[in-house]
Amino acid sequence: MAYRFCVCFLFFFFLKTNAYPHTVYVSVCEVYVVEGKMIFSIRVFKNDVFDALKIKKESFESGKQEEDRVINYLKNSFSVKLDEKDKTLSLDQFRYEGGGYTETINVKFSFIFNTKTKGVYIKNNILFDFIDEQMNVVSFNVNNIKKTLTFKKPIIERWIKI
Repeated sequence: MAYRFCVCFLFFFFLKTNAYPHTVYVSVCEVYVVEGKMIFSIRVFKNDVFDALKIKKESFESGKQEEDRVINYLKNSFSVKLDEKDKTLSLDQFRYEGGGYTETINVKFSFIFNTKTKGVYIKNNILFDFIDEQMNVVSFNVNNIKKTLTFKKPIIERWIKI
């Protein structure tokens, strides 16, 4: 009888603790051009960013300070060069999508795009400094060039010829 109790206890113990963490750590970025601007639409799980930046969920009610921390972190973790020249990303949008455990942060950055550009360099190390299993996927669709780039430790940068 004690054996059955122990087995049941262990079963429910492991069932309960394994139900909450997720094993997929991913961010997704779509790159495209609209009206002469190159757009970078980045989506990342809100709870992963908040855990990494040690932001408490209830503190986000105060608003702007935590939003600024997230934006600064993303700008420091994602950079772009066109033809070997650094580009400054301008914030176009910041919003939350979804709800609960699957809530994401959707941030859109952009800059003016010159159609004569020959090469794009993307460095993407979002959450690599906090989560070893993190994978960042960039879907690139510019000037009829469609590529999907995957960034994992130690590969954090890629060139695309256009």
